[in-house]
Amino acid sequence: MKILATLVGLFLVGCQSSPVFYHRDPARQIVVLDKREISIIPLGENQWEAYGGREWGMKPDLEVQKARQVAAIEKVTGCRVVKAQYAPEHEVDGMLMHATVSCAK
Repeated sequence: MKILATLVGLFLVGCQSSPVFYHRDPARQIVVLDKREISIIPLGENQWEAYGGREWGMKPDLEVQKARQVAAIEKVTGCRVVKAQYAPEHEVDGMLMHATVSCAK
């Protein structure tokens, strides 16, 4: 049983869409909105990811969740989110969002 638990733990540490990944990424910035913690990670030029921010144990209101994640990215980047969509594996729970920002004034 200990071997199985160790293997599962190692698998989760390596998965980008796992909570463990987001807590260990050195580029991660944390924003707290509505008492919800959201991890913001840069993906490349004008590309960002937001992970988290939803209420546990409840069916998420995806519009509220998306607005919270967009606001967190905009707070970290100082830019406007022009495109945001959930990763396919998170369309139901709204935990992982990819966004493109524009810093043009």
